[in-house]
Amino acid sequence: MKRRVFVALAVMLTVSILFASASMAAEKETFGTKVKNFWRNLLGYPAKVTEESASVVADTTKNSAGVVSNTVKRVGEVTTGDVAKTKELITEPITGTAETVVKAGEGTIKVPSEALKEKAQEPAQTAQTTTK
Repeated sequence: MKRRVFVALAVMLTVSILFASASMAAEKETFGTKVKNFWRNLLGYPAKVTEESASVVADTTKNSAGVVSNTVKRVGEVTTGDVAKTKELITEPITGTAETVVKAGEGTIKVPSEALKEKAQEPAQTAQTTTK
């Protein structure tokens, strides 16, 4: 009887040691992954900010070019005799410029958060691809 109890305790102890070692290994891997991701994110953040800033500059340039082309189009229409377009010639550049400035400001404000958002998604994506 004592032998069965001893064997049962030994088996339970062995199983609990196996589970404990597996969980400790998972914790160490998680800590290592956290350290690795920290350095990757720390070094990758400026690149993401630059990428997002370039996107904002490109959008602003595109919007500015649109305003200029619409203004040139309206000038051409007014000079060829379509005087009804004079109001649009005056108002379109003002509203277009204001919209461009607002979009550029919003984009500039969002750059750091967008870089962080993408940065936070990348480790999750790499973890998903490595577990497959």
